[in-house]
Parts: sequence; C-alpha cells; structure tokens
Amino acid sequence: MMPPRVQSLPRILLLAALAMTATPLQAQTPSPNQPEAIRARGLSPAPCPLIVPKQEAALQPLRIWPDQVKGKNAMGCLSPADASLYGPDGCPLKLCTIPEGTMTLPPL
Repeated sequence: MMPPRVQSLPRILLLAALAMTATPLQAQTPSPNQPEAIRARGLSPAPCPLIVPKQEAALQPLRIWPDQVKGKNAMGCLSPADASLYGPDGCPLKLCTIPEGTMTLPPL
C-alpha cells in the first residue's frame, strides 16, 4: 500500500495539467472592453485601397463598420494617424493632416 502523499500526487499533477490547459482558453476570451473586429461572413470583403505609401502599409487606418461611417466622418480626426474621411464600405479614404489630427492639451 502506498503512503497517502504518493496516492494524491497523480491527482495534483492532473489538476495542474488541467489548470495549465485552461489558461490559454481564458486568454483567448474576447474582452468586453475591446471593440469587436469585423467578423467575416462568407467571403472576406476586398481589402481597402492603401491611402499611405506602400512601405508604410502597417500605418493604414483600419476599416470600420459601414454603419459607423456617418458618425466617424462627423467626429473628425482622433490623431494624425487617423482617417478624416471613410467611404460607405468603411474603408478610409483620406488621412488626417497634421493640424487636423492634433489636439491642444490643457496645461499641467
């Protein structure tokens, strides 16, 4: 007969293995604080035309939902890297210019 510590060791190892496999699943759970990405239904939409130089493609503003276009166009620029105008399909059409995309911060 095995001592009680040795008998409980397999249970502890099993629980540790289960805990380690549950962590990646929890890490992939979408956060309610993050905006939802556009979910592809069927075929993905065609990519938006680049409005930045090809070598700076990583700085291309992201596509937004078509129902967000009116509000975003009315809101204007949030930063110099933002688009000032979005098309009806949600693709950015025009980058913000430097004065447009800057805000004066209050003094400290």
